[in-house]
Amino acid sequence: MFTALLEVVAIVGSGIVAGVFLAIAVSVLPALRALPADRYIDMHRRLGKGYHPIMPLTVNGGMFADLVLVFLAPVPARYLFAAAFVLMLGTQGVSHLANVPINKRIHAMDPAALTPDWDDPRPLWQNWHLLRTVLAVAALAVNAAGAALAAS
Repeated sequence: MFTALLEVVAIVGSGIVAGVFLAIAVSVLPALRALPADRYIDMHRRLGKGYHPIMPLTVNGGMFADLVLVFLAPVPARYLFAAAFVLMLGTQGVSHLANVPINKRIHAMDPAALTPDWDDPRPLWQNWHLLRTVLAVAALAVNAAGAALAAS
């Protein structure tokens, strides 16, 4: 029963992260890219407030459920949960090592003091975001496969 609960936590956690990141990639990012620099900075700040602390907690919840499942799930499924753990760890790593530092840089910018040749962080932020989106979607697929294998 505990293992089944952990499988649900892993799937729901990776599913929420994959869904939120995919929505950002296909809708929010194109809208942000279309904004003038000063409005982009303001909007980026506003959007970021809603993601903390819920997204890190969601990623960590799914990731740690995967880690425990590596030890508790039936042997063939353990390998899939181990892969999902690594994918979620990668998702978290990209967030903390790439996107968060860019976020801090954006938050330190003064929108009124931007020059026409400002260093636009959007392309780099988007590239890192797309990587973590792929990792999160892969984690969801692998978690679902692990749960299906564990149930068979």
